[in-house]
Amino acid sequence: MNIAEQIATSKMSGLQVRATILAIALVVLDGYDLAVMSFTAPFVQREYGSDNSLLGLVLSGALIGMFVGSVLVAPLADRFGRRNIAMAATATVMVGMAIGPMSRNMAFLLTSRIVTGVGIGMLIAIVGVILAEYTNKRSYPIAMGFSAASVNIGAALGAGIIGPMITSAPFATLAYPFGGWRFAFTIGAVLAMITLVGTVALFPESMTWLAEGRAKDSLPRLNQLLAQMRQPALKELPETESAEVNKKGALRTVFAPGVRWKTILMVIGYIAFMITFYFVNTWVPKTITATNPLASGAPNMTLAAPSTLATSIGGMIGMVLFGVIAMKVNVRPLTTVFVVLGAAGVVWFAMSGTQVPTAFILIAVASFFFSAGTSGFYTIVPRLYPTLARATGYGIVIGAGRLGGIAAPILGGVVLDAGFSAKAAFTIFAMPLIVAGLTVLILHLGSRTKEARIPQAVPQPA
Repeated sequence: MNIAEQIATSKMSGLQVRATILAIALVVLDGYDLAVMSFTAPFVQREYGSDNSLLGLVLSGALIGMFVGSVLVAPLADRFGRRNIAMAATATVMVGMAIGPMSRNMAFLLTSRIVTGVGIGMLIAIVGVILAEYTNKRSYPIAMGFSAASVNIGAALGAGIIGPMITSAPFATLAYPFGGWRFAFTIGAVLAMITLVGTVALFPESMTWLAEGRAKDSLPRLNQLLAQMRQPALKELPETESAEVNKKGALRTVFAPGVRWKTILMVIGYIAFMITFYFVNTWVPKTITATNPLASGAPNMTLAAPSTLATSIGGMIGMVLFGVIAMKVNVRPLTTVFVVLGAAGVVWFAMSGTQVPTAFILIAVASFFFSAGTSGFYTIVPRLYPTLARATGYGIVIGAGRLGGIAAPILGGVVLDAGFSAKAAFTIFAMPLIVAGLTVLILHLGSRTKEARIPQAVPQPA
């Protein structure tokens, strides 16, 4: 019995629904943890008196950690199981967020962000694989759309609920280490603790990982999962695609002939995508607060949270709609269309000025389109690789993309400190989206060409 094919064509069971909801909840947590620095950045900069370049480095801290988590740690899931690494990842996020409120300087805060990022990087790689295994063919695109949108949902909840609280009594005046911007980090640590309990209690093991016989009790554990999904039990572990992966190793499989070009293309595309995505998400709040000053000339700090909220809501709606459309349309050309329109939206935002409320509307429209690229890459990449190399391949592509995310806030700070206007900076950083769209289009066209070259079996006369 081919487990993957049977699950893909069967109705979603309660176990699959719970696994999907928990996986998406973990991404909501990641979204909050990533966005918390964006809407607290103006307050952090005011307290420590740092320049834009140093602030950019701290803004990149979580992304540095995500690179480590995705590329170096997440592949361990192919050896030790997705469930074990998911629990370790959630605990790491909790520790990182707990360090944040105790920060006395930018170096301490940078450490908090890196530790948090390691956990997020591990989770993102694993969640994509679990969703690919536990959703059926009809639900998968929309599940991945919601998963990608969950980053924005977490950011929107943080900016919309917690953001205003850090400037209001009694939260703004709580004693160290809980008051002001530190309150947002404290909430993140508490949320991580709650999701850790949920992960330990409910997060399932990868069925295909069990099918590969990686654990001594793989067969009974797999049958237990199949029973909960109303699928027939197995007498023995099914034949899998493990032989070639075991022979080469997961890393060599990801860069094997026939797959290498896809991996390299997606790495380039995702790096380009992340440059724009994280430049916009990290620098929009700072830019809008600075270009809409108070009567005294000081930055209008009250606009930081609404800026993050507008970006997040636009992206959230775009990703969900993208998932719905992807149920009917090929996801690869759809991704190209969305990210190219996203580039146009960012340029429109830049050229039309950053005065509110127009700025809120335009950045929401831009985010509607370019944020859907996250859903596109998350949907496309996992299915490029065989089971035992999937977490490794997914982790490498997504992790390498963090290099672009790491560079974007830092380069953004350098560009702004160098005297470039916000209009020029946002226009420059919109261009990588064009590159990202082209790489996905090339993957689509290249895959179709190779498939067309595969000779079809010719029926022989009886």
